[in-house]
Amino acid sequence: MRTFIYTIVAAVTIISCTDKAAVAQDWQFEKVIDLDGINPIGIAMDGNDIFLSDGDHNRIVKVAEDGSILFEMEGFERPMHIDFGEADFEITDKVTTSLLKERALFVPEYGRDSIAVIRDHKRDYLVLQDSLDAPAAISIFKNEIAIADFYPNRVLYYNGKEWISIGTEGKELGQLYYPTDVQITKSHIYIADAYNHRAQVFDKTGKAIAIIGADLKINAATGIFVTDEEVFLTDFENGRILIFDMKYQLKQIIETNIDKPTDVYVQDGFMYITNYRKGQLIKYALKDIENEQS
Repeated sequence: MRTFIYTIVAAVTIISCTDKAAVAQDWQFEKVIDLDGINPIGIAMDGNDIFLSDGDHNRIVKVAEDGSILFEMEGFERPMHIDFGEADFEITDKVTTSLLKERALFVPEYGRDSIAVIRDHKRDYLVLQDSLDAPAAISIFKNEIAIADFYPNRVLYYNGKEWISIGTEGKELGQLYYPTDVQITKSHIYIADAYNHRAQVFDKTGKAIAIIGADLKINAATGIFVTDEEVFLTDFENGRILIFDMKYQLKQIIETNIDKPTDVYVQDGFMYITNYRKGQLIKYALKDIENEQS
């Protein structure tokens, strides 16, 4: 009898744990973070430190969780979608590539047609054999780099050995129309194909794999962020974030307190959205759906 009771208890425990693990989650609004005179375009995080590009004021700012400015760097020409990374790239003719094994902040300057590289508050520039025309975003993944080149309707991608150009102007699969953001993952390159009002997925040879969100009436897909489980896409004019699974099926749309979002960053169960128009960060958290009303 005792063995039978233990068996029942064990079975109930297993079922309980399974049910707990199966609880559905979604992204729920946490708070509005007002920014002091910042109109954020891009966001990147270094640990828990939040960095924003303030394109209207030509600066990069580091802000606290309450939105207060911790420090700023000025003198940029419309900085856009930024990223942190460690990479082995040539930086000016004065700095050796080995120095870039240190973590650096990469800043595309839309108005200067260049990529600034910031380490210890010092600024250098990425050396490219090709020319840029209004770079809107950059992504670093190990020794890989991708740059969204706005007016040429392409993404320049460095695979660690050579550069390739991805995309041509157009509306078909594999074509781009003013790309504004890009992210490299382990196996793919994700592009915010802004004025085709969608995102696209490419493999690392430059082959187009998929279109995301084309049927969802997006109006200016300006920012993209990809985790292991989800793809996040900003819908600028409609004031919303669209969240997809890794089969690129829509999971959730969030709109609360979102107004002209330009970018999104996800880390440790929290999502930060740049509200360009109102000068805010909007924070969401991933929570159990059953607790949504608690």
